[in-house]
Amino acid sequence: MSAADDKELGETSLAALLASSGVAVAQDEVASIARTLERIDAAARLLLRPSFDDTLEAYHRLLEQDGAGPDK
Repeated sequence: MSAADDKELGETSLAALLASSGVAVAQDEVASIARTLERIDAAARLLLRPSFDDTLEAYHRLLEQDGAGPDK
C-alpha cells in the first residue's frame, strides 16, 4: 500500500467518522480537515520530543539530586 493509498484511506475514514457523528461536511473539506489533523499530529510529536537542552538540564538536575554534581 502506497502513501497515497494511506492518505485516501485516512480521508475516507475521516469522512465516515464525521458523517457518523452527525457533522455535515462537504467532501472537498475532508481533505482540508485531514491536512489540519496531520499538522496538529506533527506539532504534538515535536513537542513530545525533548530538546538537547532539556535533556542536558534534566541530567544536571539528577546529578544535583544525587549530590554528585557535575565533574569539573
